[in-house]
Amino acid sequence: MSIKKLAESLGLSKSTVSRALNGYQDVNPDTRRKVLEAAQEMGYKPNPTARRLASGKSRNIGIILPSNSRIFVSPAFSKVLAGASGFLARHDYQLIVTTLADFQDECKVYADFVESGLVDGLFIVRTRSNDKRIAMLEEKGFPYICHGYDESFATDSFVDVDNEQAFYELTKRQVAMGHKRIAFLDAPIELTLSQSRKRGYQKAIEESGLELDQKLLLNGELNEADAIKMAKEILSLAKRPTAILCADDTMALGTIAACEELGYQPGVDIAIAGYGDYELSRYSKPSITTLRYDTHGVGEEMAKLMLNKLEKKGYETKNWFRAEIIARQSDAMSL
Repeated sequence: MSIKKLAESLGLSKSTVSRALNGYQDVNPDTRRKVLEAAQEMGYKPNPTARRLASGKSRNIGIILPSNSRIFVSPAFSKVLAGASGFLARHDYQLIVTTLADFQDECKVYADFVESGLVDGLFIVRTRSNDKRIAMLEEKGFPYICHGYDESFATDSFVDVDNEQAFYELTKRQVAMGHKRIAFLDAPIELTLSQSRKRGYQKAIEESGLELDQKLLLNGELNEADAIKMAKEILSLAKRPTAILCADDTMALGTIAACEELGYQPGVDIAIAGYGDYELSRYSKPSITTLRYDTHGVGEEMAKLMLNKLEKKGYETKNWFRAEIIARQSDAMSL
């Protein structure tokens, strides 16, 4: 079954049938419904090779993830990818994932990916202020969508969680529980998400009239090893913290390990909170208080923004998601 025969059976032009099948908003809703119903009844399936040759598009979207020491594929982010991939697949696009090794030049890898013709657009993660990757893509006029936010980003180019508000609320909650020495083990400072979370943390501390002690604010990679090292450093202070906020649940696990090694009981002697609501955080001992957000929804919005750029789909989109606090056993009241 070809698109020509499908169009003839409906008495429509090939272009109208093609646009209906591809979800264009300028097609009458009744016409789209008739086309989709007829396509299903007649067993029509588009020829992907023909579509790509005709359009000059690969129908692939790329994403380059850091590997090894800068790994970023957390359980939560895997769900973001699943949300984006699923939405793209329903529109006959594929998500292609590759990694960036420590020894590779980041901008060259991005440039090579763009020039290869393998992808029609790129998702950008671990965004930074004055991000060279984005500057390069802008110069080339290549479509991209960021998972992350900086004030220079256009509204049609990013989706993010309101990290500042999330860590403001998480910090205020610790204050309400009586904590006055609240530490924050943050992600690498060059990341926009780290800067936003730091602003939220600092705002909450200052609003509460507490001392903003820079010794309680450390930055490291999102892994257990860095968290253990940083947690031991702040727990060795003469005036140690009674609550520790972590940039993600993996860091919270490392913090729990450090506390136990030093003889502190998490959830009793020290309150610990993370971010991401990873499955492992629900079943750790103690289970971890965390921040949860709609991971699948973030991925879908990224895909919608990309399709709006590539095909002018006209999807209504939203840039911001809110995180909610999930209270678990790692809470501790300050005595």
